[in-house]
Amino acid sequence: MNLGRNKITPRFDQGHNLKKMIGRVLCNNLFPTFYGKLLYIEDERCYFEMLPNPEFTKYNSCAGQIEWLSERVVLTAKFEDE
Repeated sequence: MNLGRNKITPRFDQGHNLKKMIGRVLCNNLFPTFYGKLLYIEDERCYFEMLPNPEFTKYNSCAGQIEWLSERVVLTAKFEDE
């Protein structure tokens, strides 16, 4: 597989059953605090509650807000509680 000059790392499906992952924590740099708890899934969007980050507190004011990621991104990410 030729990934070109930038050597982009391909994303692989982690085999999650998203219905069983509800309530689990995902650590992802797309979240302002890096931590989000999966609340529910609707129309190929996964909704997360932002959790406070004990190490980097700069954006902890975002804790409690609801953000979404596409289902494809969540399927290729590793959950924290694994």
